[in-house]
Amino acid sequence: MADNDTQSTRKASIQNLLEQWASATRFGKQDDVLVNHAPDVTIFDVLPPLQYESADAYRQSWDEWQPTTKGPGIFELHNLKITAGKDVAFAYGLIRCGGTKPDGKTFEDWVRATFCLCNVNGNWRITHQHISMPIG
Repeated sequence: MADNDTQSTRKASIQNLLEQWASATRFGKQDDVLVNHAPDVTIFDVLPPLQYESADAYRQSWDEWQPTTKGPGIFELHNLKITAGKDVAFAYGLIRCGGTKPDGKTFEDWVRATFCLCNVNGNWRITHQHISMPIG
């Protein structure tokens, strides 16, 4: 029973971490988006260059692809599934993203997301993030 409780605690911690990431992204809080990512994270994303080999490289690209919206954007985690061991974990689900552009036009997309995490000194860190968009 204790193992199930521990796994539930791990899952809740990871859920909270990913919700914080989504909130920081939604509100454009650039300093908070990568706060729980490992410095040497590898990130695959939907826009070129598609692959980033560090948190710094991803942070530097933010202004190039982050859309400007009136008010907070839409960035919601859906159907998130989490598997958490003692030292490693992974999570996957869907993200609904979009918003209202300054000209009043709205946009919305769904993307798939996978996260790999490692427990580093008692704190979960995202070590790999993969965001992809279905084609078709």
